[in-house]
Amino acid sequence: MTNFEKDFADEILRASGLSASKLGLRFDRVVVRVLGGLRAFAESAAPPGVTILLAISAPIRSPAKTADDAKREIGALLSAGTPGADRIATLQGASLRLRVIDHSSTRVGRLIGFVHNPDSASKPLLDIAEHWLRAQAP
Repeated sequence: MTNFEKDFADEILRASGLSASKLGLRFDRVVVRVLGGLRAFAESAAPPGVTILLAISAPIRSPAKTADDAKREIGALLSAGTPGADRIATLQGASLRLRVIDHSSTRVGRLIGFVHNPDSASKPLLDIAEHWLRAQAP
């Protein structure tokens, strides 16, 4: 099974000259499962031309509850309709940062997510992902 999250993160970070390990990114089974579920949710919740950038701090101790809480936060952010503004929350002890980006790329799905070590900052991750996303526009 291909690790979509790792492959996608590597592509984004390679474009920035950075590495996943340097930024403290995590790709264990829990991460892959949580991000996969959030990606499926975002595909149905977010309108076309919108991508949600997400960063959650590890460890994810309650994956199902964390995912449910993250879905509620994503829904609230989409309802607010303020692209580019970050939404910050604490979910089951993990820090969450969300950002909605309007773009014209057809190559990218509706969620780009990262799980990072608690000592890594989430804002630079979303800034890197946003820069990469904007570079993908035709």
